[in-house]
Amino acid sequence: MSSPGATPARRRWLSALFTHVPLALVLGALGLAYAATMAPSITWANDGADSGDLVAAAAVGGVAHPSGYPTFLLLARAFQMLPLGDPALCTNILALSAALVAAALTACVVSELCAGCGRYARWAGALAALALGLSPVFWSQAIIAEVYSLNALFTASLALFALRDARPGAIQGWTARARGLVAGMAMGNHLTIGLMLLGWIAAVAAGAPAGSRLRRVAARLPWVGLGLLVYLYLPLRAAAQPPINWGDADNLAGFWWTISGMPYRRLAFGISSELAPQRVMAWAALLLAQFGPAGLVLGFGGLLYGGGARRGVRYGSATIAVGYSLYALAYAADDSYAYMLPAYVIFAIWLGCGCGEIMAALGRRRHMLAALAALASVVLISAPAPTTAARVDARHDDRAIAFAGRVMTSAPRGAIIVTSGDRDSFTLWYTHYALGARPDLAVAVGPMLDFPWYRECMRGTYPWLNIPETSPEDWAAALGAANRTARVCITQLDAPEVLICAGRQGQ
Repeated sequence: MSSPGATPARRRWLSALFTHVPLALVLGALGLAYAATMAPSITWANDGADSGDLVAAAAVGGVAHPSGYPTFLLLARAFQMLPLGDPALCTNILALSAALVAAALTACVVSELCAGCGRYARWAGALAALALGLSPVFWSQAIIAEVYSLNALFTASLALFALRDARPGAIQGWTARARGLVAGMAMGNHLTIGLMLLGWIAAVAAGAPAGSRLRRVAARLPWVGLGLLVYLYLPLRAAAQPPINWGDADNLAGFWWTISGMPYRRLAFGISSELAPQRVMAWAALLLAQFGPAGLVLGFGGLLYGGGARRGVRYGSATIAVGYSLYALAYAADDSYAYMLPAYVIFAIWLGCGCGEIMAALGRRRHMLAALAALASVVLISAPAPTTAARVDARHDDRAIAFAGRVMTSAPRGAIIVTSGDRDSFTLWYTHYALGARPDLAVAVGPMLDFPWYRECMRGTYPWLNIPETSPEDWAAALGAANRTARVCITQLDAPEVLICAGRQGQ
């Protein structure tokens, strides 16, 4: 609080300091925490095996696994131009940066929702950013080369767009068009953002006069479509026949196979009814692990009572959070918890609103009580951070790099390396294609050889390799029979001998 004799300029400076320093401190602390635990290259930590595929596809100008992720690949390629040597490290910095921006945008949403809390609105936003940034799932994805922290950034962006467009007399013109463009590009990062996109469109309609809602929405759609043109990156890159070319997307059938996530459709809502109760229990335990008991109370309190009179916004966000929860619960994969990140962004917004209401109520009695409440919130939110850091730490996880090094060192010259899963396949793709290690080898993913498009990709990448036209039961044996002068080696994960090689050198 400034003294009675303070000049107007000094009062404005103190007001700006009071307003912006809390969020700056939060983002600085999060940045240090992420940098201290960030993977130095590709990693298997935090279910990050896909990082090898994503980083390598960006590095060689390829097409990643469905749905292709063109927005992520383009941004990853831009970050890989940083003069840091390792393309994976540069892409990890993209994930870290996206996480910090997502936290900052979450704070902005809370600050606007809590405008009625006066000076405490910014504090509430900073607390929401801290709660989100230190939550285990968010933290785990902020330090590896994955699409989920960028998805959180787009979630927070669309939440902010929805909040502003739901107001009567919302700004139109180029600002509105830019929002549509960003929404379309968000779909190029992860298809699940579509639920947030629908929420934003509903907010656009709600903020328009009754007779012009359809026209207001229709004006946004061409710009969303323009953003969706990011998917043209996939057929353009596929036409160049890169070594990583999922689906061969330069034809219509391959393009649709890739962008629609065709091979993973069976996983969506594929959980058995017997496992549903276990998934629900795991969902509840995971939510508790993200924000703690006090965070749950603040979050649900913020949902019910925060944000002033913006009930439509609060309950609309609750509907979207439930939608994400149901999708993650029913998705038949062990890493489906990552699909909960948009719901966690929404919950962090509620938590911030709860904090803002409490601080405003206490501040009306005495400012010191509000400050003490903010300090107590910081302590409660930050207390689990050391435990979380130890659990998500990817800085010392060298399993992927160690595995690749052992394979590249022990593989016979001119060998055909046959892999069987994501971890060994994507790790070797990164080492062999992105880093250019052992150009004399051929790396073949056994299960993918059943796809004609992958066999054609392999023939283009390794012209000397003979690949049978039909799908045998044992691809390693079939490749050995068709390439008698090359040794065929099968990868083994977590085994003393990383390769089992058939035949003898020179055969």
